[in-house]
Amino acid sequence: MKKISANLSKYLKPKHGIILILAIIILLVIYYLSSNDISELFTGQSYIVSPKDRNILILYTGGTIGMVETKDGNEPTKGFLQKQLKKYLDIQKKTNMVSNYKIKAYDPLLDSSNMSIKNWNQMLIDIRDNYDDYDAFIVVHGTDTLAYTASALSFGLENLGKPVIVTGSQMPLEKVKNDGYDNLLSSLLVASLTDIPEVLVVFDDKIMRGNRSKKKSSNKLNAFVSPNFPNLGNFGYKLTPTIINNLIRDNEKGVFNVQLYNETNEVIIVFLTPGFNYNNVIDLINANANIKGAIILTFGIGDGPTANKKFLHMLDVMNEHNIVILNISQCFDGYIDTQDYETGKTMTKYKVNSGQDMTIEAGYSKLLYLFSKYSDDNMFYPNQGLIVSNLTKDIRGELSTSGPDAGEMGPL
Repeated sequence: MKKISANLSKYLKPKHGIILILAIIILLVIYYLSSNDISELFTGQSYIVSPKDRNILILYTGGTIGMVETKDGNEPTKGFLQKQLKKYLDIQKKTNMVSNYKIKAYDPLLDSSNMSIKNWNQMLIDIRDNYDDYDAFIVVHGTDTLAYTASALSFGLENLGKPVIVTGSQMPLEKVKNDGYDNLLSSLLVASLTDIPEVLVVFDDKIMRGNRSKKKSSNKLNAFVSPNFPNLGNFGYKLTPTIINNLIRDNEKGVFNVQLYNETNEVIIVFLTPGFNYNNVIDLINANANIKGAIILTFGIGDGPTANKKFLHMLDVMNEHNIVILNISQCFDGYIDTQDYETGKTMTKYKVNSGQDMTIEAGYSKLLYLFSKYSDDNMFYPNQGLIVSNLTKDIRGELSTSGPDAGEMGPL
């Protein structure tokens, strides 16, 4: 026994004790990671909740997910999605993880390419009128304009305190192999198990901020990305979602309110190309008094052909008509920097506002939202000062407040 004690004392020196303690801590962390959602490691409020006694309202607007093949092609079919979802959940073993839900199907069901501002307002009204009765909302939507709707909802739902999830699919549920069931179940799990106060896009196991999302592919199943902001969470091997708590934005800063969109206001998109005829835009502006805003899709980091007098004349005409101008890059990702080149600085002199790293979907719906919110009640004429000051400010997590770090610019 004395020999054993001597051998132990030989190895259990103070420095060995420290190593042993560190090893135990590492083992505990590994155990913690294997038995808990990694989101618990992040600082900030936890958004995980129990699915018990929660109620979810699903607004089924149409889209590919519920389409059935007809002689005229795939068309959204009344009642099909409801039946298929019930069948799918009935064969699942852990349906207790999915809260109670109710489906409200729109009539008519729409392909999302037919979506309009009127349809945005209908969704906003449905969420407003049912806000107190449900804990979360899911909007089932076609993929073509899904990012526009997600952005529009994020602005129209003021002081949002509950999850509003937008989802859809690239393939109809009718197909033997499809992505619809997974996207629906993932959305139901996020709505049942979390209380994230944001408009989200849930697609292909990714959980994205709605106004940061963008459709990148017309036919791939991983159709949506968040080009300038990290995903808020994801699904992996486990059934429960991983949420990065410190990325969640607290949008509940006051009393919940819905701002409907004024369907009269218009925002035009000017996609710059070499040899563009700017007179076409001028003619359009002169003929249509409803145009209140313009998004110029510029080259690179926000550059335009400022050596072209016709381009500058177009900007002059926009200024004369009090049109609010927003500069968004044609690049898929990146940040507008109008101070980097002379071309950008010149555009600033013509009241062209930097869209920073907003997507075109977010910029478009944000302009329409601001025109609707800051208009005179009698004249329906926008308060340009308030619009411009809010346009370049982050109000729903739609833009970054600073440019990229030096490391993001790549090697010199």
